[in-house]
Amino acid sequence: MAINDFALACAIDESPAYFTYEKETMLVIQSAQDAKAGVNSFEYIEPFMGALVSHEAIHVAIKGLEGDDTSESLDDIEVIVEHDGRRFQVTLNNILFASDQSGLVIP
Repeated sequence: MAINDFALACAIDESPAYFTYEKETMLVIQSAQDAKAGVNSFEYIEPFMGALVSHEAIHVAIKGLEGDDTSESLDDIEVIVEHDGRRFQVTLNNILFASDQSGLVIP
């Protein structure tokens, strides 16, 4: 149980660029606005790709073991982390605060 394929798509609504999964495929969704403007939606997220794939793979594994509700609830858990001397309350999936390639924020 892991991410073993990638698919690229474009949103048809006003969604910003985002990542998700379907079964064992990681979906990379470009925003419709950026696609129309010829803008790369993911320029600043590229350094985080390893963590994003790991994070979605964790969802896939949990979904396979415990079901969709439990898997999706992972993103609702909040933790308090210290970053550059300041404390922040963030969700586990706020990859900017992750300290490793797991794609999870661990306090």
